[in-house]
Amino acid sequence: MSWIRLHIGLDDVDSPLGGCTTHLAVRIAYKLSQRSDVEFTDYPNLIRLNPAVPWKTRGNGAVALRILLRGEAALDDVVGLVESEVEEYIAEYANPKHQPSIVFLEGDVPEYLGAYGGKALYDFIPLDYALRIVGKLGGAVKVYAPRGKRGVIGSLAAIGNQMLSGDYTYELIAYRTREYIGKPRMVDEDSIVEMDEATRGRTILNYDYESGRPLVIPRGPDPVLYGVRGETPLDVIEASKLIRVLEPIEYMAVFRTNQHTDSHLKPVGSICDVHPYMCVRLTGVVASKPRRIQGGHLVFKLCDDCCIDVAVYEPTKHFRDVVGELEPGDRVEAMGCVRPGSRTHGATLNLEKICVKELSKKTITRNPLCPVCGRRMESAGRGKGFKCRHCGFRTTELGKETIEVPRRLGKECYQPPFHVFKHVMRPLDRMPRGKVFTPSELIQPFVWKP
Repeated sequence: MSWIRLHIGLDDVDSPLGGCTTHLAVRIAYKLSQRSDVEFTDYPNLIRLNPAVPWKTRGNGAVALRILLRGEAALDDVVGLVESEVEEYIAEYANPKHQPSIVFLEGDVPEYLGAYGGKALYDFIPLDYALRIVGKLGGAVKVYAPRGKRGVIGSLAAIGNQMLSGDYTYELIAYRTREYIGKPRMVDEDSIVEMDEATRGRTILNYDYESGRPLVIPRGPDPVLYGVRGETPLDVIEASKLIRVLEPIEYMAVFRTNQHTDSHLKPVGSICDVHPYMCVRLTGVVASKPRRIQGGHLVFKLCDDCCIDVAVYEPTKHFRDVVGELEPGDRVEAMGCVRPGSRTHGATLNLEKICVKELSKKTITRNPLCPVCGRRMESAGRGKGFKCRHCGFRTTELGKETIEVPRRLGKECYQPPFHVFKHVMRPLDRMPRGKVFTPSELIQPFVWKP
């Protein structure tokens, strides 16, 4: 009997009552992993999509499950099982604002769907574009969207982003039992620091020492107890064992993901190519001295053939001070997502990171030194030269001095505190990795009940 390849994409399931797309995906994956007619070809793929789109879920994460099925009967049975699980889940964790959607794709992922998935990482995808892709896929695809189809956008994108090569990471997520959702998380924070010290370089952003805040523990009412991100499955499994938990755990699962890879940043050749809701990395020249605005935010103008305002927000704290040292004429690479303009301002790049490429000379002018006593002179009046208030010397022959001021910035990259990082942002101390995934890397079990 031949095997059938099936990709299952899920998105837009999050709910303020505790629902979470990854949680639903794990519930489904656990049941599928118990079946003898199902074989997983990959870890659940957690794809963080464009963080700038206006209609996004918490973290804007979609999930793809990739499996082989033994025969048509298994295919029909699995599709029915998934649809039933989705209906049950969204009834339990209702959210009228979201439109949970499941996409089933039979066979291989076509190249055009891969391109669609790549675009969804950094750009705005209209629903009609996603539905045109569905139409192009024809009989190979089935959509289950009982509350509206907006979630199809992310579900398709999760299937399209296979991450077979390039940079990717892993996350082990532990989930709470139903009765604990919404209550304070019972995790020993000291153990998180100990884990971070023991696994440094192999795990990613466990703790923000600047704010004294654990980063593996979410703050919302979702069912995630903690999530440890790292370079390999073994790294995150080992790290998780070092965390002391004081409440029951429902599921644990390892995801393969694009988190902390900067995969959302599209290199663009010019600011002229940028449009709202796009996440980009671009190089330009600082055209205005950064200025503070109401709320403690910082804004400056960046130009090449076109110009755009760049904003750094108050929660980034010391990052504002770094950006405040920029001077007109500095050449920088700016990274972030574009907020649309309004009646009061144009399109604005919300800055995530910045790399200084070239520094302009910063100069100030000062009155000359007195040649008699060496003190700084003062103006004697318009057209009357300078006078020394200390020794009385006067002159019309000396002029103001131009002095170059040392710059506090270096030709290097700068980032905000870790607690304001988005899921996709790559910390500067993590170098991009060139990886190639094969199904032989799949460690069993990758989803389990402790």
